[in-house]
Amino acid sequence: MIAETTSQKAQAYYEQAEALYVSLYGPNFHHGYWPSPDDGTTYEQALENLTDQIINRVGAGARDRVLDVGCGIGGPAIRLARTTGAQVVGISNVATQIEQATASASAENMAEQVSFEQADALGLPFPDESFDAAIAIESLIHMDRDPALREVARVLRPGGVFTAADFCLNAPVTPARQQVLDRYRDLDTLSSFHLFDDFPPMLRRAGLEPLELLDASSHVEKSVKMWWERTEADLENLTNQYGEQELSDFIGLFDDVITHGGPEYLFFTARKPTSPRPPQNRP
Repeated sequence: MIAETTSQKAQAYYEQAEALYVSLYGPNFHHGYWPSPDDGTTYEQALENLTDQIINRVGAGARDRVLDVGCGIGGPAIRLARTTGAQVVGISNVATQIEQATASASAENMAEQVSFEQADALGLPFPDESFDAAIAIESLIHMDRDPALREVARVLRPGGVFTAADFCLNAPVTPARQQVLDRYRDLDTLSSFHLFDDFPPMLRRAGLEPLELLDASSHVEKSVKMWWERTEADLENLTNQYGEQELSDFIGLFDDVITHGGPEYLFFTARKPTSPRPPQNRP
C-alpha cells in the first residue's frame, strides 16, 4: 500500500506540475550533462547529452525491444529509437504525458517504432521476459526502489540490460543540507534517498547483477542554475499558472541546492543473469 500511495502521489504531482517541467526541460524531463563543469555546452545540448549517456550505456540494437520506465513526454524514448533502431515502449502513469508523447512520435514519423502506454511501473502490464533492455531516467526517484526494480527484472529477458539515472547520497549530510533534502523530497514528491553503496545489494535483491555505478554529480550540477534562469525567464506565465507562493518555493529550493547541495546523481547499469536464479536476499 505504501508503494501504491507513492505512485499515486507522483502521478498527481506530474499532472499538476507538467507546465513547469516543460518550461524547465522541454521534451526531456531530466538534468543536463556537461563533460566538465566549465564546459560551454548549451543547456539544450546538455539535456540531449544526458539522454545519450543512458543510450550508450544500455547498448540497445536494431533488433531489440526496449522499455522506458517513466517516459515523460517521450523525448528520450524517441531519441533512443532513432539512434539505435530499437523498438521502444514508454510507460507513464500520467495520461497527458502519454498523449503528448504519442503525438510527438507521430509528428517525428516515429510512431511505427515508438509507442507509449499509461501504466504503473510497480505493476507493469507486460509478460515476463518481454524486453531486451530497459531504461529509467529520473523516474525511480518517485518510487519504492525494491518493487520497481523487481518489475524491471521480471520483464527483462535473460542477459537484458537496465540503465538508469537516479538520485543517491554519497557525501556528508550537514544539518543545512538535510533541510534542503527534506524540502526537495516534499516539493518534488520524491521517495527516500538511498546511499550510493545501497544500490548494489538493492539490484541483487531484485535479481539484477550490477555492472556500473557512477556518481555523475559533477557533470549535472549546472542544471540547477539553468532551472533557476528558466523559471525567472518564464516567471509571469508560471506565476499565473501556479501562484506566486509555489514559484517562490521552487526558486528558493534552487537557491538552497546551489548553496548547500542536493542529492548526488547516479548512473547505474545492471544485467539480468542468463542462467535462472532467484532474487538475492543477501545484504
